Amino acid sequence: MAQPKTTTAKTQPKEKNAVVEHRDDVYVLVIGFEVNNPVYRETPIEFGVTRKVHYVLEDPGHTFMYLTKNLKVTFFFSLGPHIGASTAERMMGKGTPEYKIPGLTRLYRLIITGSQYEKMLAKGKEYRNDVLAGKRYYNIFKNFTCARSARDIIAAGWPGVPAGASPIGTPIPTREDYVNPYAFYEAIRNKFPNGEVVLPENRGKWQELMSSSNDYPGTESDPSLYPASWPMKKTADE
Repeated sequence: MAQPKTTTAKTQPKEKNAVVEHRDDVYVLVIGFEVNNPVYRETPIEFGVTRKVHYVLEDPGHTFMYLTKNLKVTFFFSLGPHIGASTAERMMGKGTPEYKIPGLTRLYRLIITGSQYEKMLAKGKEYRNDVLAGKRYYNIFKNFTCARSARDIIAAGWPGVPAGASPIGTPIPTREDYVNPYAFYEAIRNKFPNGEVVLPENRGKWQELMSSSNDYPGTESDPSLYPASWPMKKTADE
């Protein structure tokens, strides 16, 4: 577990041998996934070619991300259709950067540099503000979705982040690859096979964390640090 690092130094000459304490900041990226159904399957694409396909109509899955500084959440981004969206708007329409997270979640906690943190934070705030202002719509046709937008934010500070893309089955598989939660999850899991933190479902707790972290950055602790203390609470309408 990364903790703010304390170092000491001696000042001279005025206060010779006086000890000065310095705490190094610790920055962390957390990538979260709701990928709890067997909808990412090997499928024949063309003669002699088989690939994994995300059957999005069976379960779209979900990807979100947040940043922490010194173990406190400073930014949270979870893109999805706006509350009360119609079927058409769930494909293309006004979105929200605080979309619900009702299911079991799988988190990856990655230590990053201060420079990476600042780049991701800037990109994340840009996307958040654009979504709130209606400048960017949730749009499956242009692949501005939960997984793609989260990956864009991450790539601002980590250009080598895995592509996390595959064909989409609707139900016929596409020829093109699209960033999606299941492909992105598999890519991150393969890169960090021992890094997964699992939290049980608790929609209300996530909603509180999203709102507090964006309205009052640095006040909420990172839940991936203490998974055993995260309570399960089922939501009746999920």
